Formats: sequence, C-alpha cells, structure tokens
Amino acid sequence: MAKKSERYQNEKVTFSNPFAALVGAGASASEASVPCELPEKTAPAPDVRLPKVRSARIERAHRGGKTVTVVTFHGTPSDDEKNAWLKAFKKELGVGGSIEDGVVCLQGDQRERLKN
Repeated sequence: MAKKSERYQNEKVTFSNPFAALVGAGASASEASVPCELPEKTAPAPDVRLPKVRSARIERAHRGGKTVTVVTFHGTPSDDEKNAWLKAFKKELGVGGSIEDGVVCLQGDQRERLKN
C-alpha cells in the first residue's frame, strides 16, 4: 500500500467559493474581496450613580415555582439609575433580571451575593 502522502498527490482538491457569483455578476474580483466596514462605535453612556440597596427578598408566587430576588432601593432612584444597577449586576454575576413595576427582579436567590 502506498504512503498517505503519495495517495493524495495526484488528486486535485477543489473548494467552493461562495463569492464566485459576485465576480460574474458585474463586481470585480477586487471589489468582492474588500472587507466590509464596521460601523463606528457610539460614545459610551455617561456614568450613572448606582443606588444603594435597601432590601432584597425572594418570591416564588406567580412565577411557576421559580425563585426571583426582588430588590428595592433607598429613596426613589430614576429609571436610568435602576437600569445601570441592573446592567452592572447582571454583567458582574452572570444572572438574568428585569425591571417589573418599578422594582428590580433578579433570577434566583441572590440575597447573599447582594450583601458582598
């Protein structure tokens, strides 16, 4: 039996080019190979003061048996402050959450993690 390298030397390997149709459709080969331009990044949002947590309680009622942590804050923070807090918490600890009826709801029992 021939060596592996000898078996494949005479075979011609062909690859399908998904952009070959572009060259035949009026676009030149140089236009078909130009990388697409990425949109410019928008300016980051200004830093928003994160509100202090007043209380965190868990609920299971009306949620299909799933546990959620309901978080309330000192004072009445604005919606932007709540959204900034929720986004930072979700990113830092890898949990899901949303704002429902003016309170922040996080998936799972997160009371101990909120204390730290």
